[in-house]
Amino acid sequence: MEVGRDAERKIQREELKAKVGKVSKSNEGDAFLLWKVYELSLIKRNTHRYFKPLTIIDVELRPLLMREHMLYKNLQRTRNASVVGVDVGGDIKILEETVEDARREIVDKTVQIIPRFIDVADSLGLDRSDVNGLAGLAELLVYDKFTSYKKSINYLGLYKARGKDGRRNKMYSRKVQRYLIMLANTILHRNGEARIPRYRDLREMLKKIVDIRKSMRLAGDGAGV
Repeated sequence: MEVGRDAERKIQREELKAKVGKVSKSNEGDAFLLWKVYELSLIKRNTHRYFKPLTIIDVELRPLLMREHMLYKNLQRTRNASVVGVDVGGDIKILEETVEDARREIVDKTVQIIPRFIDVADSLGLDRSDVNGLAGLAELLVYDKFTSYKKSINYLGLYKARGKDGRRNKMYSRKVQRYLIMLANTILHRNGEARIPRYRDLREMLKKIVDIRKSMRLAGDGAGV
């Protein structure tokens, strides 16, 4: 039994090394554990519980979304450092341009791979110059896959938590809420309203997106692919 397991580990190590080059003990252990989970799920016929098929969005779009998120966090840290008196030189301007470029790349890729993305954008009154709004919309379509408006409200944290403990323990995706705020900011600006979006604005915007997705038969597919 031990001999067979050692041989199996050796085969997997060689295959992993051929694909990614140098293999650490941690990588080898992770790969072996993942393979064991896959084997067991095949036996129990429940692979859908642990694995899902990769789509073109997972391969080509999600990495761009992750990159934008990391760049934005870096920009926020730099801005916060500047507020408390740290000399950041021209870093803020450079990072702002880098974040904008990342969002343009997201928009261009989304137009290529998400059916009817431009139709959704048109329904919201956006055009191709609204980079922040379009990027926010793209990220919402990818991450918020709920067909229910109520579930989307909970996922984005657009509800009033009761009591001090409720506010402290409120669970939601701050990252995805940021995308909705990006979109709402753009819409408000286009309507000539120079103010921060309120919860009511965010809820109305989310309701509109859910309704548009349903009318276009994109509901349930997230991005519609």
